Amino acid sequence: MLDAIIARLKTRVPDLKDRVEPVLEMTKLMRDGRLPQNATALVIPLDAKGGKAETGTGTYRQAIAERVGVYLVLDASDRTGRRALGRLHPLLTEVIQSLVGWSPEPGPGVMTFERRRLLSMHNGRAFYELTFTIDINLRISA
Repeated sequence: MLDAIIARLKTRVPDLKDRVEPVLEMTKLMRDGRLPQNATALVIPLDAKGGKAETGTGTYRQAIAERVGVYLVLDASDRTGRRALGRLHPLLTEVIQSLVGWSPEPGPGVMTFERRRLLSMHNGRAFYELTFTIDINLRISA
C-alpha cells in the first residue's frame, strides 16, 4: 500500500515529484538527525484498529481501519517559520486532494482524511503531519 501512495503523490503533486520517501519511524529519525536529505514528503504506516468481528460457518469477517501518515518537510530556516507558510497551504491541499476518495489497493475501502497538524520545527525544517485512514475488510474462509 505504501508504494501505491508514494507513486500517487509523485504523479499527482508536482512539488513532490521524486521527493517522496517511505519511512518506518519518524520520531527516531528526527531525534537522530537522519532524515532523507532530498525528501519533501515522508510516508509512514501508523497503526490499525480492528472493528467488531463477525463469524459464521467457515467464515471470519472484520473491518480494519488502517492509518497512514504523510509528513511534509518544509524549509523553515527563518526564525518564525514564515518561509514554510507560503508553500504550506497549497501543498496540503494538493496532498489531500490526491489521496482522499482513492483506493491504493483493489477492494471496497478508499482513503479518507483524518487530520493535519504541525508536528514540530527542528533544525530549520517544519514537519507537518497529515493522517489518512482506509477501511479494509478482512475475510477469511475455512
